[in-house]
Amino acid sequence: MKVHLRVFVEIENLGKAMNALSDAGITGFYILEYKGMSPQDWKGFSIKEDPKSAITMIRDHAKDAILVCSVVDEERVDKIVELVQEALKGEKYTILEVPIRRIIIGD
Repeated sequence: MKVHLRVFVEIENLGKAMNALSDAGITGFYILEYKGMSPQDWKGFSIKEDPKSAITMIRDHAKDAILVCSVVDEERVDKIVELVQEALKGEKYTILEVPIRRIIIGD
């Protein structure tokens, strides 16, 4: 089975994460920039339900972060995760392993 491996990191740790993935043998990945907040960051916030207020709050308080994603064989995941954890020791990160039932590639 294939796994969609997702590594969320703060922007200053992107190099560490990418180097660990490369050391683990990942040959392809894609990167998404996003604004992120942990539960501790938004604790106590009350967001008005209009989109403009929510977007303003995110722009003002969220941190720049990166999502690095790759599709890998399930049997390689544990070793990859181990290398990423070691590279990011002491840093904030989140790793998600999402099983892929199938991949369809169109024209």
